[in-house]
Amino acid sequence: MSKRRFHGLILPAFFLILGGPVLAQDDCTPIDFEPEADSTVIADMILPEQTLCYQLITEADQQVSLQVLEDDNISALLQDPMDPQKFPHVPSDQHAYQILVKQIKRTVTPQYFRVAISVEP
Repeated sequence: MSKRRFHGLILPAFFLILGGPVLAQDDCTPIDFEPEADSTVIADMILPEQTLCYQLITEADQQVSLQVLEDDNISALLQDPMDPQKFPHVPSDQHAYQILVKQIKRTVTPQYFRVAISVEP
């Protein structure tokens, strides 16, 4: 009986170590800024147990900051996956980022959120 319990914990522990699902570039929604703008807001809805991915491409010398607006149950994580196999079409003078959004405490209903993104030279 204890073998079954141990075996049943291996897969969930494996996902905790990896930090969740790995999303391909095609699964990410591109983020575009208006001309001459240095910030934008993502307004969307997230389902329970869902991770949303957004892709942002900036100039190499720019810094990106995120701020979750109006909801303390949303996590927005900025990842810098500069692996050329994941982003083969990004020129070397640019950076490609993934922004992963998920609920901190899983709810049973969809949840609306807003995340502000700003880019500084």
